[in-house]
Amino acid sequence: MADARPVVRRNVLAFTREFLGAFRVVVLNGPRQSGKSTLLRQLHSGPEGTGGSLFNLDDEAQRQAAIADPGAFVLSGEPFVYIDEVQRGGDALVRAVKTRVDDPSGTTTFVLAGSTNFLTVPTLSESLAGRAVLVEVWPFSQGERAGTHEGFLDRLVDEPHTLSGLACPQLDRRDYLRRVVEGGYPEAVALPEGRLRSTWFRSYVQTVTQRDIREFARVRQPAELPRLLTFLAGGTARELVKARLAGTVEIERNTLAGYLSLLDTVFLTRALPAWSRNPLGKVTRHAKLHVCDTGLAAHLHGLDVDALAQPVAPLRGQLVETFVHNEIVKQRTWSSHEVSLSHWRDRQGAEVDLIVETPRGEVFGIECKASLSVTAEDFRWLARLEAKLGDAFGHGVVFYMGTTPLSFGPKLTALPLSALWA
Repeated sequence: MADARPVVRRNVLAFTREFLGAFRVVVLNGPRQSGKSTLLRQLHSGPEGTGGSLFNLDDEAQRQAAIADPGAFVLSGEPFVYIDEVQRGGDALVRAVKTRVDDPSGTTTFVLAGSTNFLTVPTLSESLAGRAVLVEVWPFSQGERAGTHEGFLDRLVDEPHTLSGLACPQLDRRDYLRRVVEGGYPEAVALPEGRLRSTWFRSYVQTVTQRDIREFARVRQPAELPRLLTFLAGGTARELVKARLAGTVEIERNTLAGYLSLLDTVFLTRALPAWSRNPLGKVTRHAKLHVCDTGLAAHLHGLDVDALAQPVAPLRGQLVETFVHNEIVKQRTWSSHEVSLSHWRDRQGAEVDLIVETPRGEVFGIECKASLSVTAEDFRWLARLEAKLGDAFGHGVVFYMGTTPLSFGPKLTALPLSALWA
């Protein structure tokens, strides 16, 4: 039976179409089941599709053809060639694409989609550096689920003085927690909370760790990967100290470093680097780790809305911070600003959950609270950052689970979580 669910328009679609006219290779990178295949079909055969050849290397016959004769596989008179799950074709296929692109007589544009950050996997020698533009395709954002094009990140950079006047969707605490435990994977959010969704997440982790990773990496004990991922989910939004982690999970340090890299490569986790400037003094240098989907993180610890709504709930604050981080990461893929993301923590205990920095050096700070109210005390670290940076400080935001935007100063604003997709 055909899937009757409406196709969600991805907010990154318009930017990707622009890239098709400017670059010979466009790479769609993102987690398995994040909607890359649907986006690929929209680019190929949607209302404004380009047409051309479309291949999916999850199809065994097509994959074998690509492996047997990669040169012939990419040799096409079509103006556009789309290849889904391209990493399954291996190094020879990527090199064949490079050869075609380097041919001055060629005119074909290649659109490659992969469920791993396949240009960095150890089994691929060709990176397509200088030839490819990368587009990140993450699970659904909250705005995409609502059919809106979020512009919070652009508003933060361009018009921060307007934030306190935002008209935000009115949600209560359980609404927010429901969104946290659902996450954004298209298939998962379509399933009801409970056994069906839990089964989907369990199968997802098994597929990615036992098949996808093992296709490009040698893992001596594959069962360690789900166990490690579960442990990392319990530490989402916290600094990652590898030496300490290695002793806790009882995995040799060098092996652990390789496993962490593999989980990043298949988009299960994401490292948020530490940020510093010399005037800020001594800071910690450890990256924070975020699980790339809060629904997955909640599943790994058996947490549902009721569990997170308890007065003392494990991981609630961390999951809310990761939720905000992930929404900002998604919005960055279609933002008009090429901002960098990091976190700040100094050795005196000051910390800001998320630092957004523009190429011109303007800095915006974001804090996340899993509370229904907000006070001036919640702005203390943002205020310290503002005092240290002076004019380079653009604005500071505290997200909370209330309903009303509130000004706490010319450059300090409290916002409901729903302001992310207002």
